[in-house]
Amino acid sequence: MDRVVDIYFIRHGLTEGNRQKQYIGWSDLPLLEEGREKLVKIKDQIPAADLIYSSDLIRCVETAELLFPGRRFRSSSSLREIHFGDWEKCTYEDLKDVDAYRAWVSRPDHHTPPNGERYAHVQRRVERFLLHLLRTVTKYSVQSAVVITHGGPLREMVSWITGTPLWTYPVHPGEGIKVKLKGAGGMSWNLLQVAPITAKENGWKKNGSTVTRNTRGSM
Repeated sequence: MDRVVDIYFIRHGLTEGNRQKQYIGWSDLPLLEEGREKLVKIKDQIPAADLIYSSDLIRCVETAELLFPGRRFRSSSSLREIHFGDWEKCTYEDLKDVDAYRAWVSRPDHHTPPNGERYAHVQRRVERFLLHLLRTVTKYSVQSAVVITHGGPLREMVSWITGTPLWTYPVHPGEGIKVKLKGAGGMSWNLLQVAPITAKENGWKKNGSTVTRNTRGSM
């Protein structure tokens, strides 16, 4: 029988840093009450998953505890947002005239925030986690898994699975993306569907008939 698995990638709920449009990487900010209220609205779109993973930062941990009260979940620093270094808690307005910032925005793969994390390192740790997740799903015949993380890692994982550009699927705090995969033997999976998890009445949905992604490969 062909195996099908649903993976729910959830971005943590709203924080004060999100509200202020700050760069929040490893700064450990809690959820706002507004963020908690929005998460409650999407709970019925997420099943009682077989596996639950979360970034180890408090905004993701609180999101996991709210969505899955009483459930055990695994936390991982691999799911953290990029470390913005000296630009932590700064806004675009704070940085827009800084040459190093403009260079980083233009080519984040070639430039790094002062005392921050290289983009290539973020990609490697996120992709290592994703391979671990897919191996675990394969080994234990998991039918559904949830990954609670941050905007950057979420986009990286969805982009890698779907083979689409990084900004194809917009995800705001307290929202997510459901990816449905069909086993193609071993560690290979074909994409069946990508759909939004949002409190909004209307959202995008993309069936996988036009996009197939084989997850076996080097990273």
